[in-house]
This record gives sequence, C-alpha cells and structure tokens, in this order.
Amino acid sequence: MAKKKTTKEAPMLSPENYIRQNARTLPIHECWISKAWKENQMAQILVARKHTNENITLGLYLVDLNCLGVKDAFFQFNISEFRYKEILQKQNLNQELIKTDYVLVHNIIFEAVEFAAQYEFRPCKDFTSVAKYILEDDEDESIELMDIQCGKDGKPFYIQGPFEDVNRAKQILAQLERIAGKGNFEFIYALDADEVEDEDWDEDEDWDEDEDENWEDEDDFDDDDEDNEPITFVRNEEVVKNSQTFEFMIKLKYIEQPEVWRRVSAPSYFTFTEFHILIQVIFGWDSSHLYQFSENGFRSDHVITDIYDDMDNGSQEVTEASEVLLSDIFKKEKQKFTYIYDFGDSWEHDIVLEKIIPEISEMPELLQGLGTCPPEDCGGPFAYQEIKQILADKKHPEHKEYYSWLGLEENEVWDPDAFNLEETQSMVEDVFS
Repeated sequence: MAKKKTTKEAPMLSPENYIRQNARTLPIHECWISKAWKENQMAQILVARKHTNENITLGLYLVDLNCLGVKDAFFQFNISEFRYKEILQKQNLNQELIKTDYVLVHNIIFEAVEFAAQYEFRPCKDFTSVAKYILEDDEDESIELMDIQCGKDGKPFYIQGPFEDVNRAKQILAQLERIAGKGNFEFIYALDADEVEDEDWDEDEDWDEDEDENWEDEDDFDDDDEDNEPITFVRNEEVVKNSQTFEFMIKLKYIEQPEVWRRVSAPSYFTFTEFHILIQVIFGWDSSHLYQFSENGFRSDHVITDIYDDMDNGSQEVTEASEVLLSDIFKKEKQKFTYIYDFGDSWEHDIVLEKIIPEISEMPELLQGLGTCPPEDCGGPFAYQEIKQILADKKHPEHKEYYSWLGLEENEVWDPDAFNLEETQSMVEDVFS
C-alpha cells in the first residue's frame, strides 16, 4: 500500500520577511513627495504597493539631499485602504505632499544614498533592513536615470536636525572635515559661528559608533543611564503659590474591548512638556516619537509641542511646550483637549479636565486606569484591534508571528486588560520626585 502523501504548509512570513522577499512583486499603487523638496533639499516620500486583496504596503522615507541621505524610514504592511488614506491624510497635514511618479522618487532616494556614501554616511537601519525592499532594486536597468542635484553646488551642506545633539553634530562635522576636507562643505550648526571656530571636532568624542543609527530614539526614562539627566523647570513662586490641582480623564480614541484610559491629577503649574512626560509614563509609551497637544487634533490651527529650528508646520501656529502651563490652557471643568503621540500610528488621546481642586500639589498622582498600552509601532488603533484578535486566536495563521514580534514566551499571554495601578504610580513618583 502506497504511503499517503502529506503536504506541509509553508510557514507564515513575518511582515519584514514578506517585504524582503515579495514586496517588489506587488504593483506600485501610487507615490507622494513633499511639495517643497527642491527648495528644501529635504524630501518626505511615500511609496505604496497594492496587494491582490486590495490592501496596501507602504514605505515612508525622510531623505536629506544635502548631506546625510536617508535619515529615517518606516513601513506599514498589508493595511486597509481606509488606514492607508488616514496615514496619507495625516502626513499631508504635517507637510504638503503632491502625487508623483515612481521614477522620480526612486532617483531621489538612491542619488541621496550614493551622495551620502561618498562621505561615509549610511542610510538608517530601518531602510537597509526592510524599507528599501519596497523600492525597486537600484540595479534595475528599466528605471530611467535622472539628474538629481545633491548638496550645495555639489558640496555637502550639513544642517543640524532636531534630533542631532551637539555631540552628534560634532561627529558629523568631523567626518566631513576628514573626508571632504576643510572648506569643502557648508553647515548650519546650533552653536554660534564664533563657537564653532573654537570647537575641537572629534569624530569619536562622546559618541558610540554602535549607537550611530539609533540616536533618534534615545528619549526614555531609564534612571540608570548616566547621560539621562533629570528634567528641571524654573518655577514662578507666585504662580505656584496661587496654583490648583487639576484632575484629568485621558482616554485613547478608537480603542475598545477594553477601553484604555487613565485618571490622573497634576499641579496646574505643570508645563505641557511635563504633561507629555506624565502621559507617556501612565500609559506606558516609550517616548520614541513626536507629539503635540491641541484643541482639535490634526485639524487645529494652534498646536503645543517641542519646537525645532527646522520645523515646518505649514499654516499652523506652534508654541513651545516648555513655555505653556496647564493653567494657561485649562480654565474650567469639562474642558476638552487632545494629545497626539506618534504621527505615523497617530495615537489620539482625549483629555477632559474633570475637576479643579483648590489645593496646591507638588506631585502628579495616578488615580485610576483601565487597559494595557498598545505596542509601539503596531500600526495605530485599528491595526491594534486586529492584532488583539489574532493574539487571542491560537489557530490564526499569524498568531505565532505576532507572539514573536511582541517578544512573548510560549506560556505568556497578551492581556489587553492588564493594568497595575500601584506599579505605574511608583514609576510616576520615580520620574517626578
């Protein structure tokens, strides 16, 4: 009797491996680029490919044509058309985008990479590991070559970015001086010109080469990090003396079963920078993305956030978060505001001032809460709802993949209801004591 043949199911690919192996077989859906890319020599690019199920896989790229090449990149895998349009709309609010053809964006990205490589600047890790595979192979001879100007008059032009601290900027300038030669590049640096002349640039000074491509994500609350000095604020004694205590209800939008919310009190003299840090701690975010406070979310004319020299918020008025007190904005009970964290995933938090307590307080206090914080970079609230269903269904073909992605052990479970009030309050005390 012949043995019965058995068929083995091919293992499910992780999103990263699928993109590496198959993304280039998907047709290009459309491409977008920042309208002012030529003037700024800085391009924000979106490339979308369409699956047979009509879902979208996309890559987003921040490209510096002046000097550094691909500074940032991330991808979204197999998302719905609705989710895709939501991302596109919010990217367009941050910086006006125009639709373009693939050949142009391909040439811009790879010309910038090639130009940066002359000065030994590598693309960010997320580009080299995954996001470049959403693009066509740079060796593909069917892609028409275009003349894309890089640098300033053909020379590197370094502009210090918002996430590049003094040590990183000095390392970049030292590298340019070593490779391009003194006088063969231009720069805009945070220090005054006189200070720059006195600077002793050292490529390796206070900079760990292994951390070179991860410097954008170093905002955290690790007390053991010697470089993490506590944040301090100068208080106006009169303002503190006449202050009150605000009690807020803060709830993540679009998250259900369970909802994710926190009730917390804070001194009315807290700045919005402190409020941002507080929200990060009580929800369990990693503070690895940009944020803003505003009255009407992305539709607001005025936002409160960290201000950087090269920010472009279009027609929006922007106020520095460290210069605005809670009492400057919140005037009456039931007043509402919005906090948005991570402009890619767009985690929107509804804020309601529930109580104004006529007492001075020195420390914030977490009063109540429900639900665990979604994973960072999981795609936003709608993707998170799908992920919860997959994690709860052991028979789902993507169950193991998401377990691996979340770093869960075999006997662990993802509990969306999990929330430890005492543990979280202890973290609040550690950060604000």
